[in-house]
Amino acid sequence: MGLRLRVFLFVILPIALLLGAYGVVRISQESHEAVEAEKRHTAATARAALIAVEHAMRDRQLADIQRLVSELVRNHAQIDRIVLLDRSLEVLAAEPAGAGSVAAEADLRAVIARDKSRERSEGPSTVRYLLPVKGASGAPVGVLEIGFETTQVELTVARVSEGLAVPLGALVIAVTAFASFAIQRQVIRPLVRLTQSIRTLGEGRPGPPLPVDRRDEVGEVAEAFNRMVEQLESARAQLLAETQHTVDLEKQLRRSQALAVAGKLTSALAHEVGTPLNIISGRAEIALRSLDGHPARDDVQTILAQADRISGIIRGLLDSLRGRKPEVQPVAPGALLGQIVPLVAYDARRRGVKVDRHVAGGTPDVMGDPGQLQQVFLNLLMNAVDATPAGGRITVLVGAAPRDGQAGTAITVADTGPGIAPELLGRIFEPFFTTKAAGQGTGLGLAICRDIVREHGGALTATNAPGGGAVFTVWLRAAPAHALSTSQETS
Repeated sequence: MGLRLRVFLFVILPIALLLGAYGVVRISQESHEAVEAEKRHTAATARAALIAVEHAMRDRQLADIQRLVSELVRNHAQIDRIVLLDRSLEVLAAEPAGAGSVAAEADLRAVIARDKSRERSEGPSTVRYLLPVKGASGAPVGVLEIGFETTQVELTVARVSEGLAVPLGALVIAVTAFASFAIQRQVIRPLVRLTQSIRTLGEGRPGPPLPVDRRDEVGEVAEAFNRMVEQLESARAQLLAETQHTVDLEKQLRRSQALAVAGKLTSALAHEVGTPLNIISGRAEIALRSLDGHPARDDVQTILAQADRISGIIRGLLDSLRGRKPEVQPVAPGALLGQIVPLVAYDARRRGVKVDRHVAGGTPDVMGDPGQLQQVFLNLLMNAVDATPAGGRITVLVGAAPRDGQAGTAITVADTGPGIAPELLGRIFEPFFTTKAAGQGTGLGLAICRDIVREHGGALTATNAPGGGAVFTVWLRAAPAHALSTSQETS
């Protein structure tokens, strides 16, 4: 049962019933008083008619008596008949003419014998009086029968009922309407707002605070609810902050553990690979000096350069794991990529993959460590080559890209490979996470690249292209104007 129905049944309906009961009682009282007043009036009229008839009978002029009776009936609309009888119940005068008594003979004789009048109602609107007529000696000499039509009583009762029923009905309707309006405005509507606010709060989307525009119990409830919402929001914000802090601590712990393992593995790898690399580099330098003018000199020189690059990568990996700060200087990203793309060109041609590089005009230089940035771009290009099937294409785009009101440069490496599974996009930068087959990747490359870019104040993101393939974007802050002009003058 809803609150509106409860209020109607237990508040408005009782008030309406009480007012209705009062109206019924009042109408009954007024009707009873009207009936009594009418009875008193008819009794007085009958008594006056009796006195007039008694005076006429003392003169014993029957014609005068008949005329008097006729005048009484004509002059009083309520009197419908008068019959005068002597002690032997003979009619002395009657109106209408020729009418006889309608009363029982026993009643007539009882009135004469007892010298006491009688009143009898005949139907709802007829009253008859039997009155003893006294002579000069004071003894009854006859009986006077007077009949009254009491329709006026019914009209009076109807008029009284209508006069009370209409205002009482209007009062009941007015009270009911006013009570309904007041309860709707003062109780139902605030409760509906409170219910809606509680429902939205339970659904996790709190709305605006409830208006507190009254100083009663409802206003206190609204104010208490607003305080509760504020406390819940504060507690939820604090809980979210603590949860985020816990998640960040857990991520830092996992990363620290992963990097600790990576540091041990890298140190061991550097020790194990360093010696063979030194031997390869030494032998390559000896062979290079003995191959002046030989066609194989370029290949040996490439071998020596790649051995140096491997040594540089290992040193860079060690530097990243040790947390070495980048040596920041103005760097032209287009020129840097011009040095890196040829390094992967051989593997790309061997796999049947084409590498395109586009540098937009007006691309600003960035502030960064050339060695570390080279490691980032080389890792992204190598991953793209590995992911792109034969006949595919790798596109490197370099251009200005302001972000959050700050000038910067975006370097995008997009391939036409299968892309990254949506469920893995959030994990590809985790240490030791890799999608390559066992033995083909350590899972550290992207994690280190992201850390390097972050150290430079930039961002590294990964998405899937609408037509397929993975897209990695490196955003770096633009070099200050004075550094940029210095870089251009040097170049």
